[in-house]
Amino acid sequence: MSRDYRIVALLLLLSSSLPFLVNASPHPQRGGNRHFHGASTSSLVLPSTTTLLNNGNAVVNQGAGTQSTTVVNNGNTATTATNGPIITSSPSTGTGGGKRGLAYNDSSPSLDVFASSDITWVHDWSSSPGNAPSGFLFVPTLWSDESPHSDDWDSLAAGHQYLMSFNEPDIVSQANMQVGDAVTAYKTLMFPKRTSGVQIGAPSVSSGSGNNEAGIPMGTGWLGQFLQQCNDPNSCVADFVSGHWYGCPGGTCPVTDDVTSFQTYVSDLIATAAGRDVWIPEFQRYGDVAGQKEFLDKVLPFLDTSSVVRYAYYMVVDGILTTGGQVNELGSAYAGV
Repeated sequence: MSRDYRIVALLLLLSSSLPFLVNASPHPQRGGNRHFHGASTSSLVLPSTTTLLNNGNAVVNQGAGTQSTTVVNNGNTATTATNGPIITSSPSTGTGGGKRGLAYNDSSPSLDVFASSDITWVHDWSSSPGNAPSGFLFVPTLWSDESPHSDDWDSLAAGHQYLMSFNEPDIVSQANMQVGDAVTAYKTLMFPKRTSGVQIGAPSVSSGSGNNEAGIPMGTGWLGQFLQQCNDPNSCVADFVSGHWYGCPGGTCPVTDDVTSFQTYVSDLIATAAGRDVWIPEFQRYGDVAGQKEFLDKVLPFLDTSSVVRYAYYMVVDGILTTGGQVNELGSAYAGV
């Protein structure tokens, strides 16, 4: 991949047969004691982003990057932003378009039950695959720059095509990083991994807006500042961006409200990305199965025909996508089992 990002890249037409495989957010880290936020088989914890709600609907930041960004990527082409990376986006080819993934952790049942499905990639908020089957592309995550997450990162990141960084640095209970600190850590821990054929992702942000209790900007506001500061082809580049979204608590709002909120957030994330690939490795509507299925019926076609290249519904755990270790009704609706 060319490193001269001052040259506008030619548009690339991707083959419809090119597979895309890969991650999500609020979970306990694989391995038990690590501080991932999320779910286990014994309890489901509402993501901390659900505190950022207004009248039952998720608050979406319409800030950084939305005024000066032009529309790029139509799902079949590639382009570059000034001083940015060469970006490719996957065409939609059949159900899932090669974009659909799974988020899981140590409490998840075997992912083998999704073998004959539309799933192509997996992630677990960690840098080691755990119980991921070899048939899926595993994407490691450097959850934060602190120990133990960064201890074996060099060896665990080796050999992987895609690498994700810092889980929700805009949330105090997650990676909790000021933008400048994240840029510094990214230059040291992520950029050196960007060798030929390896793509690295900007930190995964929440769908919050404004500032959190520590004064750190949230959502695309945080991401926009990060991309402004991480813009040197010789030391700091993000090949893709990723964001997490959760619906109103308990699924108490109408499905249409969550659909609108989600689509607005994704559109804002695409605008902030300024031509970079966009991943949604973590998203979920709360509430009963019927409401979640209706939500997926409406947003999956939107994702499959958008410039989003990877996404994963939260998550593979009994009570959400599985029951008794088997794919349940919701899991089947999502994964096409």
